[in-house]
Amino acid sequence: MDTLLMAAIGLLLILLIAWPRLVSRVKEREAQEPLVPDEVSLRAQPLLTKSEASFYNVLRLAVQDRYLVFAQVPVWCLVEVKSDDRKARAAFLNTIALKRVDFALVHPGTLAAAKVIELLDLSQASGPREARDQLIDAVCTAAGIKIVRPKARMAYTVTALATLVGVEPPPE
Repeated sequence: MDTLLMAAIGLLLILLIAWPRLVSRVKEREAQEPLVPDEVSLRAQPLLTKSEASFYNVLRLAVQDRYLVFAQVPVWCLVEVKSDDRKARAAFLNTIALKRVDFALVHPGTLAAAKVIELLDLSQASGPREARDQLIDAVCTAAGIKIVRPKARMAYTVTALATLVGVEPPPE
């Protein structure tokens, strides 16, 4: 019983000594500038356009349980970038940092990307878009990820889309 009483008293003393420091740290954090500046306003925005959402819904039906379907996936999340040269690795990560793919089909067991789906939208055809597409192709090829580029804004049946992305069509 004496040991328990001594431990409780020791804990109380430590708490009394540390309390002012803990309180000052909390006040210090509260005094810092907000993480979102007052001059900036934020609101939620749609992740997909209506045509992308329509495609996504048919894609989910086409792949069923064979793949997990993710939308707007950052390229750096799809691949592991390794290099003994830290500067080369950092430069390459900077190159792919803000690039995203429309959809990624992820194997449910390994959780690795198996296929990338990039919708072809003729309204986005430009020099920078072509360079971006070449980069995505190179990254996917190097990582062993298949890439499929179906036309955007086209109505697909579940069977046609399953065939297009290379999965066995679901039973009707």
